[in-house]
Amino acid sequence: MQTTYLKIILISTFIAASVCAIGQDEILFLNGKSLKGSLLDKTEYEFTFKDQKGRQFILDKYRVFSYTQNNKESIIYSYDTLSGNFLKVQDMKMFVYGERDAHETFKPGFSNLMAFGVGAGAGFAMQKDQSFLYLPAPLLYTTITLLFPTRVKQRRLTETKYIKEDEYLRGYERIARSKRTQGALRNSIIGMVAGYVTGIIVNGNSED
Repeated sequence: MQTTYLKIILISTFIAASVCAIGQDEILFLNGKSLKGSLLDKTEYEFTFKDQKGRQFILDKYRVFSYTQNNKESIIYSYDTLSGNFLKVQDMKMFVYGERDAHETFKPGFSNLMAFGVGAGAGFAMQKDQSFLYLPAPLLYTTITLLFPTRVKQRRLTETKYIKEDEYLRGYERIARSKRTQGALRNSIIGMVAGYVTGIIVNGNSED
């Protein structure tokens, strides 16, 4: 009897998950970000969309690259140099897909860790020497990260068939570099504050 109940629960869960997956709509923006939920209405100029948390939005179409319903993608973007759309549709598709994958998969963990370490060292030295000479360290480290290219993390991608496309790589690079730069600045500042506070504790105790 328990086995029968367990099978019923598993089958019901599978069916519910399948229905949710099929009924899942998605908006893909030109900046590579996506919004999942339910597409309630669409007009010539905007979408009415409800996200997975039940929040409802009115979205301007000019911000959208495509929308997906019933696993079918419909592209909104059109090539129009007068409105600033300088890439052909297929090229823009690759660019946006690259942005999307960078949003979803790129994690600048090593860079963030290094940023925190540099900031902490600078903050500790600044407190110890009582000098503001170390204050530009976060900006300096962030600038240095711009000299290095980003790499596509293939093992994190659900699809790898686009990774040789130039526009895909450009889109991925744009978002990945932005995430790394923001992370470097944020974590180096946090590290500097932590290092400065540590310096107060350590140097204060040593004076006693």
